[in-house]
Amino acid sequence: MQATTNETFKSIFKKLSKPLEPKQTGTEPSLVKLPEIACVAFDFYGTMFISAVGDIGIDDGTADVDTFTAALDNSELTIIDKHAAHVGFDLYDVIVDDHCKALEKQGYDTPEPDIRAVWTDVLSSLKQKRLIQGTIGEEVVSKFAIEFEARMNPIWPMPNLKDLLASLREKDHELSIISNSQFYTPIAFEALTGKSLSGMEFNKNLLHWSFEEKLKKPSMRFYDSFLEKLANSNPDIKPEQVLYIGNDMLKDIYPASELGFKTALFAGDERSLKWRKDDDRCKDLKPDLVITELNQLLECV
Repeated sequence: MQATTNETFKSIFKKLSKPLEPKQTGTEPSLVKLPEIACVAFDFYGTMFISAVGDIGIDDGTADVDTFTAALDNSELTIIDKHAAHVGFDLYDVIVDDHCKALEKQGYDTPEPDIRAVWTDVLSSLKQKRLIQGTIGEEVVSKFAIEFEARMNPIWPMPNLKDLLASLREKDHELSIISNSQFYTPIAFEALTGKSLSGMEFNKNLLHWSFEEKLKKPSMRFYDSFLEKLANSNPDIKPEQVLYIGNDMLKDIYPASELGFKTALFAGDERSLKWRKDDDRCKDLKPDLVITELNQLLECV
């Protein structure tokens, strides 16, 4: 049943996705050799994958009534009032805020709710208000979330991604992901690359997803918990032997630098590149590398 469901979810990404090309940033790469790197960790959206909105998050991206309506129409839900999408937008903002506040009360400083919980509340409220009808179960909610996300934030693998990952594994580097993410992130990876994360030999213990941690970047607690996973998975790897690649100086480079990781700013797509020079934490911060194409990493590790 789970395998069938995942195939259905992957088919949505395949159906709604089309090739995207990076937009040049005019940035000059800065490449140096980094000896003794044992683990290469990636940000996902805007780094490994082109993101049409440049990022992911419950508060990122823009959508319109047509997006919401199409997601409903393709999720075994029936619209019975034309105002359903408008009401849904308003409900979404309120419910996201409620979920974030609930997590903050539990001590999560930069909360990241599971989008399925948010959409369950939104869709259940729409049904209660007699604006839609249908069964609001886990599979329907998950399908709606993917239908909405794939339309709102189209993504596509960065050039040379698969070849880069294969080359890094040939060099015996551990592969990891530290990402603001949702449940559909690994599904999207497999749908659009044709390979699962395990099939690309990512260390399953070093896949660090914000929705699972209930925290998102740039929370230091989020990064600290990754460091704990690294220590448990491979205690021989020291923080200075980790190279983290991300497109955002505040969300990626700053916290990774604080942990002692080597850092690479991915400056290969204008949509996602964030220098954050107006932030005191970033204005004097320099990554170890600046890359404009993913395969430039092979010159450095």
